[in-house]
Amino acid sequence: MAERWRVTRSAKLGITSVILLLIAVVPPILNWRYPITFVSVGLSGLFGLLAAQQGSRWWLTVPAIIIGAVSLALYLGVHSF
Repeated sequence: MAERWRVTRSAKLGITSVILLLIAVVPPILNWRYPITFVSVGLSGLFGLLAAQQGSRWWLTVPAIIIGAVSLALYLGVHSF
C-alpha cells in the first residue's frame, strides 16, 4: 500500500519549486521590494532545475516561467519611458 503513494525525489523538488513560485506571486507577498520574494524566486528556479535534472524535463517549465516573467518585466520597464 505504501508503494502506491511513493513520491520520487524529483517530484518533491518540483512541487517545492512550484510552491515557492506561488509564494512569490500570491497577492499578500506581491510587493517586489521584499527580499524574501527574490529569495523564493531564486530557490524556485534552482529547485526546478534540480528536479528536471533528476527526473522529468517538464519541471523546466518553472525556470522558464521565471525567465519569461523577468524578461517581460525588463522589456516593459525599458520601453515605459
